[in-house]
Parts: sequence; structure tokens; C-alpha cells
Amino acid sequence: MSKFDVVDLGTKHGNAIQTFLRLVQNRDSKKVLRVLSELNFDPSKIQKNLCLGVERPEAESYRNIVEKKGYKFLTLDLSSSLALSTLPVSRVYLLWHFLEHLPDKESSKQAVQSALSQSTGLVWCRLPSFQQDDQTGEGALRKLGLRFSWTHWRGHTSFWLVEDCVNAINEWGLQNPKRKYDILVKPCDYIKDTADKRVVPIGAPIDTNEYARSQGPKSFKTFQPKLAAAWEVIVRFQ
Repeated sequence: MSKFDVVDLGTKHGNAIQTFLRLVQNRDSKKVLRVLSELNFDPSKIQKNLCLGVERPEAESYRNIVEKKGYKFLTLDLSSSLALSTLPVSRVYLLWHFLEHLPDKESSKQAVQSALSQSTGLVWCRLPSFQQDDQTGEGALRKLGLRFSWTHWRGHTSFWLVEDCVNAINEWGLQNPKRKYDILVKPCDYIKDTADKRVVPIGAPIDTNEYARSQGPKSFKTFQPKLAAAWEVIVRFQ
């Protein structure tokens, strides 16, 4: 039996748990609910008091915020394989906009694989796009002297790609042949043209969140297909 219903790694204020609970309670995005339905995941009977937010030790100040929302809170060094080995069993693991904040790709891989080992139902990764292809990735912007704002942030130390995530999952699968699973990979946020504030000149200062005229001009172009600003990689255990 699972100790928790939901464990959220890199929880900050517990917002991912809130969003997930809204989704499964049928009060939010029908699009994401269809994803869960396609994966045959039964989200019923998830309890708020069996949700756990996990943060790095220096983020202890988030505890009050998370606990006031009715969730449990735990601090762990999520870049440490030893600490990751102590993660609890849970029906669902959320890794939303978290893996890119770990020190390097090896740390991100360890976090994904630890979540897979401790999940009994679902592991849901949500990734900002660092894809460099020129079809739906940043490569299309770089041809115009532009980039995604988040590809030059101090806090993004692991440029974790969709293929990195899928490879980590399948590597884990080879090591755990008795655990049967399905993977769904899909974009979940889009940029339709260069007017989007998240599109900035390549030379914009580090930690720039959005475009400002002081960064210089940017040409206008509509993208077809749209660029993927974020991706979801979801594992459902059979």
C-alpha cells in the first residue's frame, strides 16, 4: 500500500500539487484529464493529507506555505543519490519544472529513476523546452537571433531534454523488467510567434524573464508549427 498519494519534488509553494488535485477533481483542464484517461490512470480517492511536497534543505521557509495548504512537507538534498534513496512510496510522483534545477544531467537522471522506483501508479515530468531543433525548438528562434528566455538562467544548470528523460526511463526499465509501463510524450505549452514575451534576443542578460525594448529589436515571425515551450513526459505503470 502506498504511503502517499502524491509526492511533488521541488515543490516550492505546493502549486503543482494544487494543480494536480484540481485536474483529478474535474475542476480544471479537460485536456490534461484526457491525458490521464488515455493512460488509464484512475485518480479517484486521492487525499489531500496524503500529499507531500519535497524541497532542498535551504528552502525550509516554504514549509509554512505548503503545510497551510494541507500537505506534508519534507526537506532533502535532491541532488544526492543517498537522499533520493529515502524517498517514500507514492501513487503519483510530480517532477514539474524541477529537473532543470539540479546540478547536472546525471543528477536529473537519478531523480527520475528514483521517482520511478518509488511510484506505484504515475510519474509525471513537465520540462521547459531546451530542444535545439529548428522545427518546434529553440533552433527556429536562433536563426532569427533570438532564444527562449529560460535557456540562460543561473538556476537552470541541467539542460534536461525530452530524449534525456525518455532514455533515463527506458534505462530504468531495463534494470526493472518486472515493472511494466507506458510512456506518453507531448508538448504542453506553445509559442506561436516572436511577439511572445518569453522570446528574447540571444544577447539578453542572464536571468531575463521576458522581453523588454531595452534588449534591442526583434523581428516578427509566426511559427507553423508552433514552437513547444514545454513538454510532458508521463509514465503510467500497468
